[in-house]
Amino acid sequence: MNTQQGKKQKRRLMRLYIFLASIFIIGGVLGGVIVGAVMAHGSGINEEERQALSSSAPYGTRDGKALTDEGALILESSDFVPLECGLPEEIQEYTYYLCEAYYIDFDFVMALMYSESSFRADIVSDTNDYGLMQINAVNHKELSDKLGITDFTDPYQNIRAGLYILRGLFEKYDDAAKVLMAYNMGDYGASVLWEKGICSTTYTNKVLAKADEYAAMRGSSTNEQ
Repeated sequence: MNTQQGKKQKRRLMRLYIFLASIFIIGGVLGGVIVGAVMAHGSGINEEERQALSSSAPYGTRDGKALTDEGALILESSDFVPLECGLPEEIQEYTYYLCEAYYIDFDFVMALMYSESSFRADIVSDTNDYGLMQINAVNHKELSDKLGITDFTDPYQNIRAGLYILRGLFEKYDDAAKVLMAYNMGDYGASVLWEKGICSTTYTNKVLAKADEYAAMRGSSTNEQ
């Protein structure tokens, strides 16, 4: 091999190394974002494992990941079926995709939303709970800092904040009724009842019953299509 050919080969190898390094860097960045945001749809969970997770915790996350990302990835899905309720379809669709990203049951979230606000986005309670998911004012600063929320009566921002809270609660308690109790009365208030052996309330029973109702409603709509 002459000197000229050797130089050409070295240049080709150098370009190859740069290309491969770029792929690894880009892949690492994208991987970090996606792993933090995509919950149920990541690789490594086969169908058998997914069914086992669903049967053990039908309303919330058991995908083995922790909520470390402060944003949310809105996923495309062909499975969205809107409910016939007082919430506009475009807001339902946004909620559905966010539920997909956070690996939380859509009907469960819709039932909570109905129980909290009757789907009134502008409502503010006497105890300073705001919007569709009734986000208490005590949480506003932290959620604003983490998620960039500017208006807790804006339906999209309010739902984003509520789903963020629910995701964290499901990671801590892994039980739908306990999650609802903590969401409704705070971790401390719920823990006082748990110490007394009380692990469900009228509120939790109402939300879970409504979730089952919504699931049946959407299942019926799907069968009719």
